[in-house]
Amino acid sequence: MEIYEYIKLIEQQRKEEDSVYHSAAVKFGMSDTAMWILYVLSEPDSCVTQQDLCRQGSFPKQTVNTAISNMVKNGYVTLEPIPGSRNQKRIVLTDAGRELTEGTMCKLRMAEERAYDALTVDELETYLAMTKRLTDSLKKEISKL
Repeated sequence: MEIYEYIKLIEQQRKEEDSVYHSAAVKFGMSDTAMWILYVLSEPDSCVTQQDLCRQGSFPKQTVNTAISNMVKNGYVTLEPIPGSRNQKRIVLTDAGRELTEGTMCKLRMAEERAYDALTVDELETYLAMTKRLTDSLKKEISKL
């Protein structure tokens, strides 16, 4: 198989995985961005800012800002100033937000765990090492453009 065919197949897999997560967001009645924000916020002891979300999810700042604004308006999160920072605010789930994450993100995490549990530890470690190596190589080559 030629290298371009591998690239095509790998990119097709990535898009299919994105589509799987998009389907989950649709089932939950939310945008992809809102789902990923709730996903991060549902982690124990989560303390994140909009800037953190942009970095972690590789989302544009405006996209995160719009999603957070809608979540504040709907009563799922509040923004609390971080003491000692200039203007940074951490995003905090409200009671309604915690209830929403329990009905959505907890189910998503459990589905992920069941899916990933189908692989051996060696397979997971190999997958992780290979995707990291490929991503690092791709970053390097694209930085040369």
